[in-house]
Amino acid sequence: MERARNSRKGDMDMISSLPDCLIHIIMSFLTAQEAVQTCVLSKRWKNLWISLPFLDFDLHKFKYNSESEDGVSERNRVDRFVGFVSTMLLLREPCDLHEFRLAGYKVSHFDFTRSWIPYALKHNLQVLNIDHLQECSIPLSVFSCASLVDASLGYSVKSVLNVKVINLPCLRQLSLKGTHINQDFVDKLFCGCPVLEFLNLERCHRDFSTINSQRLKYLNARSWSSCKGTNKKMELINAPNLLSFCDSICPYLCGQKLLLIMPSLTSASICMAKCHYNWQQYKSNILIDLSNVQNLQLSGVGIKEFLEAELSHCPDPRVRKCEGLVC
Repeated sequence: MERARNSRKGDMDMISSLPDCLIHIIMSFLTAQEAVQTCVLSKRWKNLWISLPFLDFDLHKFKYNSESEDGVSERNRVDRFVGFVSTMLLLREPCDLHEFRLAGYKVSHFDFTRSWIPYALKHNLQVLNIDHLQECSIPLSVFSCASLVDASLGYSVKSVLNVKVINLPCLRQLSLKGTHINQDFVDKLFCGCPVLEFLNLERCHRDFSTINSQRLKYLNARSWSSCKGTNKKMELINAPNLLSFCDSICPYLCGQKLLLIMPSLTSASICMAKCHYNWQQYKSNILIDLSNVQNLQLSGVGIKEFLEAELSHCPDPRVRKCEGLVC
């Protein structure tokens, strides 16, 4: 028994003897609240959290014990969460911040994000993840952060149309969810993000028709599916270095020709939703324009019959793998 106790004690000492940077990596798998709680483990861990470069603030995972009624308890939990985030940022050492995540926030408290997010941006932030916030207005300074490499803005940004200048020289990955995007923003985005390689647009209201990017390698735009809605029809995607393309297309844009300039494309996934227009004479254009891909996935109603009838007409197909999925 004594030997086992000493063995466990030795294991703990080995972990505690690691340099701060390695312990911080271990702590990066914890929420911010859990990271702070490690201060009770030993003297070695007492102040490690104040220099933690990974901060994950998630209201859904925030633990708060209360015997009040459900509604009151939830309000108290949100208030405690707000106080916890503000206090942790206040006590944190003025060192670089690698990743900042904020999730599950409440509408009535969104004003606090206007101080939290700027704090992160001022500490050489590289990864920003804002998820499941409702009707939150993020600071426009997000779009001029010189250190930002990866940004995911989910359902909080109702519109990015107020962005006057985009200057993100290091941004390689961008994910936008549930926001309104127009052509002016798209043009500013590719002009102000010279190294942008991955763009994910999820459930966004599209008010643009052209994408021009010499650097983009991965484009996921599975929200473009309406043929009766107000979304504009795409006319041109000029991305000579694009490798992967995922899209939801109202069968080939309801008969409108889409010019695809993607000579490097190797993988494509297209969801062909139901269309309210006659598009039979245009459907083979999909395979013609994507004939250079090696892996092609098509999904939609009647896709099996479509592939059987049209695949043989595809000019000099290079497709090694083609899947037809019924949705």
